[in-house]
Amino acid sequence: MGVIPVSPPTVDLAVGAVWEMAVMVVDVDGVLVDVAPTCEVTAPDGSTATPDVDSVTTGVFRAAHKVTLPGRYVAQVDHEQGAAAFSAYANAVVTAAGMPDLDKVKTYLKIELDDTSQDVEVQDALTAEEAAQRSVCRVPAAYPADLGEALKRRVARNLALRNLPLAVLRGDGEAGDTVLPGNDPEVRRLERPWRKLRMG
Repeated sequence: MGVIPVSPPTVDLAVGAVWEMAVMVVDVDGVLVDVAPTCEVTAPDGSTATPDVDSVTTGVFRAAHKVTLPGRYVAQVDHEQGAAAFSAYANAVVTAAGMPDLDKVKTYLKIELDDTSQDVEVQDALTAEEAAQRSVCRVPAAYPADLGEALKRRVARNLALRNLPLAVLRGDGEAGDTVLPGNDPEVRRLERPWRKLRMG
């Protein structure tokens, strides 16, 4: 008995996409039910909507809702036999103006915005790391916050290593030298969901 999700209960979408939710409804005997459930969607701003629920086939129903705001949406599909919950996170499509730029990176690096003495060096690092990120990640039009944070950290690492061309920290007679890892673990963590799969 109950309302069983048929579509993924959690999804990521771009703002403007249509969020589709599908469920199967069965009674206490496991028999598919013909009576459609209801659906209520709550948007990130707290407003609610009740999209139409259509029958796909006996016992299987579908609701669709267009997401128009960035943020977390939740939906509840209710029936006398039970309920199912869905969630979606909508990312806004990011234009060039919304990408991490020189000012955002300087703020991340705790450099005063009116201090222009390092602008050329920081911009060079940003340009290089944007290209490096694109080469290893699927960068969607709805540029997510984790990729933005990873990009800023990439720039910080790039600048820090410019004074260490061999990526070696000089040690002492006991500890010896320390060879820094080739990849930053925090960048790897943030970029992991977006990494391109290498075939062959």
